[in-house]
Amino acid sequence: MKTGDARHRLSCAIRVEAASLSVMRHLVVRWGGMMHRMDQGDAAVWAAGLGIVGTLAGALGGALVQGRLVRRQVRDQEAVDVRHRLREERQAAFAAVLDRCSDVEATFSPIIAARVQPGWDDDADHRELWRPTNAALEALQRAVTAVAITGPDSMVALAADLHEEVQAKANAMRLPAADFAQRALMFGEHSTALEQAQRNFIQEARVVLAAPTR
Repeated sequence: MKTGDARHRLSCAIRVEAASLSVMRHLVVRWGGMMHRMDQGDAAVWAAGLGIVGTLAGALGGALVQGRLVRRQVRDQEAVDVRHRLREERQAAFAAVLDRCSDVEATFSPIIAARVQPGWDDDADHRELWRPTNAALEALQRAVTAVAITGPDSMVALAADLHEEVQAKANAMRLPAADFAQRALMFGEHSTALEQAQRNFIQEARVVLAAPTR
């Protein structure tokens, strides 16, 4: 049952329920007044009519029960829809983090190629060379923020770990050329740590998406 159809049914049920309650209250007041005024001879006539009243009351009571049932169905359907939308939002957010990590790493190759050239100068202006990497890192930060919004907390922490390792890997290439050995060591260490962080992120994402929405 779609949420729109359910809400329409709920609206109809509420109107029926309200009308039923109004009719029942009216009947109670009317019959109470009549029973108070009638004499003993009229009692037999009115007693015969009680069967009709009972049938009508039963029908009205059924409408009340149906209205409450529809309300519960609408609430249940809306809860299902909310959980489904949240799962889709989380899946998109998790995938975006991994995609942005790949985008950052793709910008490293031109930097590595430029730094091994004989004419490399650490003191020169390399802002244009680093512009794609910096832009990709900013995009990754936005993706991590999206995970912080959708949750859960376990994925927020793992997304932050990914961002930290990608940033550290990039920073390793910012070291002066004279520190080539240290730069290579740090780059390798953070590459390994990034791979593990990606595995942890993917593993937890599978658990979160497979389980009922938390």
